[in-house]
Amino acid sequence: MRCILKRLSVINALNNARRFHNSGYNFDLTNHDLNVQQKQNNALQTTSEDLSVITSYFPKSFNLAAYVNSSDTLQTLLHLNVNLSKIEKKPFVAEKILKLNFEEEDTKGILMFIKDYVGVEDIGNFLTKNPLILFETVEDLKIRVNYLESKKFKNESIRRIITQNPFWLMFSTIRIDKRLGYYQEKFKLCGSEVRHLATKQPNLITYNLHHIQTNSFVIKEEMGFNDNEVKQLILKKPKLWMISQNSLLERFNYVHNIMKIPHEKVLHYPNILLCRNFKVKQRHIFLEKLGRAQYDTTKENYVPLSALVEDTDQDFCKRYAKCLVDDFNTFLKTM
Repeated sequence: MRCILKRLSVINALNNARRFHNSGYNFDLTNHDLNVQQKQNNALQTTSEDLSVITSYFPKSFNLAAYVNSSDTLQTLLHLNVNLSKIEKKPFVAEKILKLNFEEEDTKGILMFIKDYVGVEDIGNFLTKNPLILFETVEDLKIRVNYLESKKFKNESIRRIITQNPFWLMFSTIRIDKRLGYYQEKFKLCGSEVRHLATKQPNLITYNLHHIQTNSFVIKEEMGFNDNEVKQLILKKPKLWMISQNSLLERFNYVHNIMKIPHEKVLHYPNILLCRNFKVKQRHIFLEKLGRAQYDTTKENYVPLSALVEDTDQDFCKRYAKCLVDDFNTFLKTM
């Protein structure tokens, strides 16, 4: 039965093929092929119109370079040394920039204000980091700068704050006032100390407050610094509040619990908590093997904590390990 059904299906297929052939259907050139061929011929025809502005459709991860020839805004930004490759990584920002018209909006006024009034020298780097500043108003920017002047920030401090943190001017005076008030109350700072902190590390003031609060807990409760020491730390090395909690605690545990460095020495040289743990560990273990891991200033062959962080390997070996750098390199291969 299966053989009969199979034979019938074969016969039907042959009959269908004969009907297609006898109907005059051209299998060599279909109607679809004719349409495609006609479209290709039309695409090759000459035209007097300017087609240079026509570009392909770009997805969200497009390249701004494709629009430079037809965009006066992009050409102006390039003239200012703005790095468009960084801006295009954020499609929302890139789309806004493409729609920006330097002539219709007060964009030139904003640029002049930032450069001439505030004193930002590298305007290209500033706009690369924060191109959205072009969508603010000159009036709002003046109000935010005037607020700092009212709080007795010197012109040089204002210039440094805004240059180092281009996003500062995106915060309203109310938000900035609350942030400065938070640090003043949290760390018991006086007015001059608040100004010092904001000038030294402007990014800290606008940083994520949850992260700041968590690092404050780690430094005080888990690392064991008292309130006065915490205040000294944030004024001396505010960047400690901006690194990850795990890295901060891991570095302190090694320095304090393994190397036996007391709190007061860490307070004297907090930079050691900003260095990657593996570098400190390598140099400390090497000094231990040589019998030179001596961090007490009252004893002979004293090695400052800065030697574990700052010097090159060659200088470290020459000044503190008292050996050839090749010996240190050989030791590193064993770790």
